[in-house]
Amino acid sequence: MPRSPMTAISHRFTRPAEPFAVTARDGVRLVGTRLGDADPAVVFVHGFMGWHRKPRIGLFLEELERWFTVAAFDLRGHGRSGGHCTFGDAEILDVEAVVEDTRARGHARVATIGASMGGIAVIRHAALLGGVDAVVSVSVPARWEGHGSQAVRRMQWFTTSWQGRQLCRMAGVRVGTSWNDPEAPEDVIGKIGPTPVVIVHGRDDHYFDDDEAWRLYRRANQPKRLLLASRFGHAEDGFTPRFAERVARLLYETWAVEWPE
Repeated sequence: MPRSPMTAISHRFTRPAEPFAVTARDGVRLVGTRLGDADPAVVFVHGFMGWHRKPRIGLFLEELERWFTVAAFDLRGHGRSGGHCTFGDAEILDVEAVVEDTRARGHARVATIGASMGGIAVIRHAALLGGVDAVVSVSVPARWEGHGSQAVRRMQWFTTSWQGRQLCRMAGVRVGTSWNDPEAPEDVIGKIGPTPVVIVHGRDDHYFDDDEAWRLYRRANQPKRLLLASRFGHAEDGFTPRFAERVARLLYETWAVEWPE
């Protein structure tokens, strides 16, 4: 099993947590952690250069565990999972494997929450494979091209240059060498309905302009929600206890589930 040097700074869960491993249909082994025992479940999917026990993400998962069973895992090419990163293309198979494992454990309702590249994966998974009861995408670009921010240009250097790929590998991220030009999120999000979709974006996102969220929202079918925040940042920058409760309340409301007191 590949190990990332990042595991040295991984979050240690303070709530009861159960490690798990599943295999995607293309043979990639995925490693994760399950928290909580509530009936509604969420599958959390991190972004590029992340892992499910990244400190800020780990704290966010523990907040979500107050209302859900949470299944979180390292995407292919990241952390302790196998395979190579494909930027949201084959990652839909990772989401599928963990969703199916969660469903097999008896959960009647399963939502996916994905941030940045993880958000690309959950949108494309719900649109192309289905099998979930709600989708929450956070800080997701609608398109593959057309982003001129300094942060995106820096990420492109890491993922396309030999030197950048070597640095990624040193950080525990194994980047694939081929690109299949898959459907962009905005080209498939309309297929998710009637499954509810929530699109979250920060107006101060330093990777992707909030026009990307509007593009996704306009292409999505009902039921849909758009949440724009003035001070959110990008992806886990905005993962606060307050945001965790906002997401939980939205999902409970969507499913007409009584809010636990």
